[in-house]
Amino acid sequence: MDADLTGKLENIRGFSIIRSEENHVLVDISDFGMDMSELICRLSEHGIKVHECGRDCIRIDAEFMNQKLIDVISSAISEWGRNLARRNIEDVLKGGIRVGRRDCEYYPCHFEGQDCTFCFCPFYPCNDTRTGGKYVESSTGRMIWSCVDCTIIHEPEVAQEILVALMALKPGEDMRSVFESVVVKHLR
Repeated sequence: MDADLTGKLENIRGFSIIRSEENHVLVDISDFGMDMSELICRLSEHGIKVHECGRDCIRIDAEFMNQKLIDVISSAISEWGRNLARRNIEDVLKGGIRVGRRDCEYYPCHFEGQDCTFCFCPFYPCNDTRTGGKYVESSTGRMIWSCVDCTIIHEPEVAQEILVALMALKPGEDMRSVFESVVVKHLR
């Protein structure tokens, strides 16, 4: 078994190697954000077969332990995150209200007084370093956009302006125009 690939697999947040043998790897995914059946389904869509092994474990056979596995998991996580963000934003837009709140599971992710209307940024990846965002190396070795140092989306007045502008968009209009018209003017 390739130790480098096993190491990359273990570096995925929420993955914990229980046992690595010559013919398979057993992984505990109890701390992984995605539901096991959804992960298995997403991987199988890309030809990667993993097996459910108990309540919170998957078994990956040695034949699938390659860089493609790491790339597919990374893509599945990104796609899952985008879908989750899209659903959250749609829920906010349907309600038409700011949901700045202290009971957000990520609070305080940035700073005191933040607004959690957009826990998931609708402009990800904005690729604008003026926000504090930057490219970083992921646990799988790929370069990804990181928003860890960006606070603009959580500033109450900016979140409110973004929400109003998004609600004013007509079907099919690009959300990027809201980034350009609202967020850019608040960047220092």
